[in-house]
Amino acid sequence: MRRGWPALVIGAATATSGCAGSTPLMHPAHTLSPGRVSMGAGVAGHIGALDAAEVTTDDKTEPVLEDFAVAPGVAPWAAGRIGIEGDNEAGLTYAGRSFRLDFRHAFNIEPLWLSIGAGGSALIPRRRDSDSDLGSAYGGGFDVPVLFGWVSDAELYSVWFGPRGGFEYLQGEVLESEVFASGRDDTFIPFSGKHGFVGGLLGARVGFRSFHVALELDVAYHFADGTFGEGGGFDASLGQLTISPAGALLLTL
Repeated sequence: MRRGWPALVIGAATATSGCAGSTPLMHPAHTLSPGRVSMGAGVAGHIGALDAAEVTTDDKTEPVLEDFAVAPGVAPWAAGRIGIEGDNEAGLTYAGRSFRLDFRHAFNIEPLWLSIGAGGSALIPRRRDSDSDLGSAYGGGFDVPVLFGWVSDAELYSVWFGPRGGFEYLQGEVLESEVFASGRDDTFIPFSGKHGFVGGLLGARVGFRSFHVALELDVAYHFADGTFGEGGGFDASLGQLTISPAGALLLTL
């Protein structure tokens, strides 16, 4: 059965995972001046726009794979960035279940800016259930965002948009009964998988001097496959479209 938008929003609001490797950027295309530092905090959502993976007979591998790879939900967002000589910038971002370290270079192609960057993400282990240990996954990956943007005089407001793609490797373990309806509830089986995404984003920032409010909307298509169990085990694959709104307060020093 297809989930309606109210159910999607409620489901996202009650979850606390979210974002995985497609962590919102929340920065414009132009870079900070050398030595200047930006810090921010906010919230990011990750909403599945297509039918959720469903249990079929005794097989629950696809819903578990979707939880590990796509990780729909709502997560806190926090980041710090620093400007580096030569229109360069580096940053560290936390969003729910991942830490992302990135570096980028910007080109002034008046009246626009072009930013080309690369980020590496570490996915920290996260339980499928906050009250009991049903399994967890961790991993690492990379992403490449390309941004075009425009900024007003005195940086009162700025807008940015562009494509972004990435890839992750995942590992972990899950309770057998979470994968198969007839599985044992006292035995964990290994999990390994791959997750890729490609999409685009649109963002805006408005403020005065050191204080700004940033909003961003990311849309991405995710493709994932995974193996549950040893010796080849059981394979699963899926595709999912996500819509990821985010907002934050930023302080620049």
